[in-house]
Amino acid sequence: MRPLYFIFWFALGFSFRLFFRRVKQVRPSNKRFGRTIFVSNHPSAFLDPLVISRLRKPVVFFMTRSDVFNRFTRPIFWLAHMLPIYRQQDGGNSQEKNKAVFKKATQALARNRNLLLFGEGITDDVFERRLKPIKKGAIRIGFTALEDLDWSVQIEVQGLGINYTDPGVLRSAVLISAAEPIVLNNYKEAYLENPSKVISELNRELEIRMQGQITHLNADHHVLLHEQIMMLNRKGMHVSCYDPNISLEDRWDYSRQLAAQMNGLNESANQQLINFSNDTLSPYLKQLAQIGLSEAELYWFALERNWKVRTIMLALIQLPFFLFGLIHVAIPHILIKRFVESKFERKVFWSSTKLGMLLVLLPIWNILVFVALSSLIHEKWYFWLIYFVSLNFVALAYYLFIKNTTLLSKSLRYNAQSLQTIVAERKRVLEQLEKLQF
Repeated sequence: MRPLYFIFWFALGFSFRLFFRRVKQVRPSNKRFGRTIFVSNHPSAFLDPLVISRLRKPVVFFMTRSDVFNRFTRPIFWLAHMLPIYRQQDGGNSQEKNKAVFKKATQALARNRNLLLFGEGITDDVFERRLKPIKKGAIRIGFTALEDLDWSVQIEVQGLGINYTDPGVLRSAVLISAAEPIVLNNYKEAYLENPSKVISELNRELEIRMQGQITHLNADHHVLLHEQIMMLNRKGMHVSCYDPNISLEDRWDYSRQLAAQMNGLNESANQQLINFSNDTLSPYLKQLAQIGLSEAELYWFALERNWKVRTIMLALIQLPFFLFGLIHVAIPHILIKRFVESKFERKVFWSSTKLGMLLVLLPIWNILVFVALSSLIHEKWYFWLIYFVSLNFVALAYYLFIKNTTLLSKSLRYNAQSLQTIVAERKRVLEQLEKLQF
């Protein structure tokens, strides 16, 4: 590993365990090195390469959009295993420029190093559970490397699927699933006869395999409805409405099965689903909005037993850590939050940018705090080391205390009795949904 890659790999390990409540891999790789070109979906911009490189075992070299490279960032990105890839939409002679990039990719593969590409090329502004068309770059890079290396090594292309419950929410969950790899060497004769045809066919096969690793919805009008159905029945990958007794893998399976069911609806069944959405679900959600509640809050306030007692107990436990957090976390967190949200128009970049900046600035801030404290408190070096490591828990408790006290404060405006009408409406919506067999 190059220095910066190792630093981020080391630092993110513990941070991700705090950021994500649950992490799961399906068909994980046991090899750290190899000649595999990994191709992933790209639901959350900067967060995706960090998640794949840290939570999976293989060491990777990232193929990154070229417009973020300049004379200042290039040496930093080199240290972080990043190579530029030129896209047609960025202008210029991208095909010619990529020839040099392909040579560097060949060199990495020749040294038994893996590559990582994000096949969709872009990230949507709004998080959606679907796969956009996959570019042909990964297959081209693989065959170019095989030709340059005289087909003397085996090169694979493997699709990955990153499945977040919501990448912008702290204490959410993520599942990474790997598809069966495509061994490019098996297509040598067909490629030499008709390269364009083989590249197109394998790229389509890769796209199909990647769709199987995520929740993929074909129709635009199904995307939001799919999320709402998971929210109501609490079986799937919704970030806040789920049954904690259901494993993350089972929630992922349900989410994919629900999407496949919706994708396969005939015209009549699809119309019934649209009618349910317009006539039953939408009015219920409007009622919730009118009384100022989310579905998750309604469930906690009216249907979850003893939630208030548990939340108060948690808040009391978190309170001392929150007070420490006012010193160690609050100022850099507030400054970073304001900076990112004012400078980045696209919200999809917010969570990963904040996380990256906090990883850099929090230690710097706290070193300064520790220097000041050590002049007043004279303790052994290991006391300060333990204290410094414990700040990870302080940061998490700081966030959770704010979340829990905000929820408790809001609950004072409601009681279970006053919510009975909307609870009855919720029950009616679920009964109608059950009739549709979702």
